[in-house]
Order: sequence, then structure tokens, then C-alpha cells
Amino acid sequence: MPAIGILLSLVLMGFTLATMAGLVVALLTGDTGGAEVFGILSLAYGVFSGFVYLVATTRPPRFRRSGVFVGSFAMWIALVLAAMPAFILLEGLNPIVALFEASSAATTLGTTLVPAAQTSAAMVFYRAVTAWLGGLMTLMLAVYVIGRYGVGGTPNRDLRFVLHGASRGNPRLGATFIEIAIPYLSMTLLCIIALMMAGVEPARAVLASLGALSTNGFAGWAGSGTYLDNMGAEFILMIFMVIGASSIIWQRTITSRQFFQTQQQGESLAFIFIIIGAATVGIGLSLSNFPLSEDTMGDLFNRAFDIVATITTTGIMQNPSAGFSVPLLFMFGLALVGGCSYSTAGGLKIFRVLAMTRHSRNEILRLVYPNQLLPGSVDTDENVFSSTKANWSAFFSAVIFLVVAMAILAALGHEFTSSLALAVGAFTSTGSLVSQNLFSIEGGGVPLSSLLWLSIVGILGRVELLVLLAAFSRNRW
Repeated sequence: MPAIGILLSLVLMGFTLATMAGLVVALLTGDTGGAEVFGILSLAYGVFSGFVYLVATTRPPRFRRSGVFVGSFAMWIALVLAAMPAFILLEGLNPIVALFEASSAATTLGTTLVPAAQTSAAMVFYRAVTAWLGGLMTLMLAVYVIGRYGVGGTPNRDLRFVLHGASRGNPRLGATFIEIAIPYLSMTLLCIIALMMAGVEPARAVLASLGALSTNGFAGWAGSGTYLDNMGAEFILMIFMVIGASSIIWQRTITSRQFFQTQQQGESLAFIFIIIGAATVGIGLSLSNFPLSEDTMGDLFNRAFDIVATITTTGIMQNPSAGFSVPLLFMFGLALVGGCSYSTAGGLKIFRVLAMTRHSRNEILRLVYPNQLLPGSVDTDENVFSSTKANWSAFFSAVIFLVVAMAILAALGHEFTSSLALAVGAFTSTGSLVSQNLFSIEGGGVPLSSLLWLSIVGILGRVELLVLLAAFSRNRW
């Protein structure tokens, strides 16, 4: 319990960054109501987190395996609950709607029911910073829990670049946080500078950069054209969306200029080639149903942008009024694949797809050569057998959960395709899939029960369902 108390206090301490951002923007824009609310919340969270930390540290904390898993889930619940009051006090939302908005921000889903024109500047930056903090906590969860214990077959060979003190049995949380925060913050600042140099106004450059590195689909402004109305800036944003969905270990080797080690990060390099292939195939598939317009280059670029935003699970839509110009089923597949391990992206992760593909290939070859021992086969290495079992377990547990999530949404009144899109979008934190299908109930409304269920699906998808399962069965997951 002391260890969990320390984790919760740290979450609240960090979350004051979001409330302080709202406070600063409210003061700069003359929003007295917003300044009052964010000032009170900053003070309340600061005092409460300090009190919890002092109480929790009266006894020596022990981060045991079961406590780490429970603490991870408690941290996400604390982040979502801490984000709720601002939505209730400043936007007058129903508690369930506020829960949906808070979970959408914290899990980097980015979907909102409040039109951008009706959202104050303070709330826009509050949402963006909350999502950025949610991305940072996702990275901490991936490194300190999922990778450390190899949950779901997650490879942990190169964790030494970001996980400190593992050899002593209890990694140092503070040192690990610094190793993760440095590249995350550095890439965010670099994206802001690059967008501003490309001609994007500073406020929009900050919001777009926070979204790209945290793979958050929240825009924060009402546009009439493409996302930034600047193809050069949108190309830069695509690059940083890919960086955000790549491994933080890969980013750490870049920021520390360990270029040889950068080349060894095979998953991130494979991710780049998969994106190129997905863009080529996706555009090809789209031509049969969505012919190119007179602006051929612009149309091709917009489709590539949507594909990159989906496979990185950022969920930004290039032109929301026009909808997807790529087959929806193909976009489902991209979102489910998702980004790399140790990234802010959702989905099954590239390493699992590659591992399952290798295993399937070896099993097919075994039918042809039944007596041959194939390199990397489950028969030749116990570690390969364990990781392969965990990868397939992760895949089937995700599929089963998505079927259940889709069935519940269908029972709530959403039609089949919309239910599938909502389930996949919420689980993988791909906001565009949810935003385009949220109002799929006859009459155009959204039941509170749907919002509540999507919040649950989003939180479980972001925490990773396997973290809960691993708490009960270490060997299986």
C-alpha cells in the first residue's frame, strides 16, 4: 500500500502540469472563470499529493510484482478521475460525459463531444497537456511494468537504455522517469520548432506537437480545410507521428547519439517500412471506390496522411468533413496493428505481428520439412516458446475483448460497422475511428451507457488488458 500511495501521489503531482497549463492560458486570455477553477485545482492537487506522499513514505515502499500491476491500474484511474473536475466545473458536463472526456484525454483517444468553437483556449491546452502526460505515463507503464516483466512477450533485451537499477531487483523509478522524459520532451520541442519554421502559428504548433508525440487525436481548433492547411507542415507532422509511435528506446539512442545502437532497433526500422508499404497498398485499394480528384498530389497526400495517422493510432483526420477515403476495413487492420513496443501508440504492436508471422511461417515449413530444426523455432529455444505463447495469448485476448466490446455496443443501439469501429478505436486509442462513428444511434444521439462503456474500453486498452491478466497468471501472459 505505501508503494501504491507513492505512485498515486506522483501522478497527482505530475497532473498539476495540466492544471497549471490551463491556469496560464486562462490568465493570458482573460478567462477569469477558467483561471479560478484551474488555480483551485492546482492548489488542491498539489497539497493533496504532497500529503499522500508524506503519509506513504512513513513506511519503506516495496514495489513487488503484484503491487506494480495493481499500482499501474490505480495510476490510470487516478489520472482519469483527476481530469474530470475541470470538465464538470468549466463545461457543465454530466459526470458520465465528463468521465468520457477525461478518459478520452488521458488515454490519448482525443475524441470529444464539445465542439471546438465552444471550447475555451484554457480547456484546449488542458486537454492537450493531459494527453501528453497520458502518453508519458504510457511510456512509464511500458518500460517499468510491461517490458520489465515481459508481459505479452514484450522484448526487453535493450531495456538497459531506459530502465535503471534492474540488476539490483528494484529499478529506480526516478532515474527511469528521467531517461524516458528526456527524449519524449526533446522530440516534442523539436516538433514545435519544426512546425513553427514551416509557418504554423505558435499555439497551433504546440497543440499539434503535443498530439503527435503522444499519438493523441484531439485537434483543438475548427478547421475548414486540411488539418494544418499547410502541406509542408503536415508532412513534418507525419514524421513526428511516426516518431511518437516508435520505441522510446530507439528515441533514447538517437538523443544520446548512439547511432550504432539505433541501427540495432529492428522493430522501429521495420515499422517505417511497414508504414511505407501500408500507404502504398492503402492508396491502391482506395482508388477503386474513391477516384482521385483534379488535385492528384493533394489527394494522394491526404490519403497517406490518414493512413499514417491511423497506423500510429494518433487518429488525426486530414479532412473530417470528407471522412475516410481509404477502405474502412483496411483502417481497422492498421489501427489493430498499431505502433512499436515502448511507445505511446496503441494496438497489438509491431513486434507481436512480426513474431506471429515468423511463427506461422515456421509452422508451415514444418509441414514440408517435419524432421528439420528451423532457426528461431519454438522447438529449439525455450525462451522463444514462452514469448511466442505470450504473443498469441495477447492476440487472442485482444480479439475476444474486442468481440465482447463490439457486442455490447451493438446491444446499445449502434449498427454493426459502427460498433466495430468504436470498439477498435477506443481499444487502440485511434480517435478518428470513434469520432466518425460515435453518433451512429438512430436519431443522432449518444447514450450515456455507450460513453461509459467506451471509457472502460479505452482505459483497459491503454493500461493493456494483459497487465490485469498477468497479475493473476505470471507464466501464461
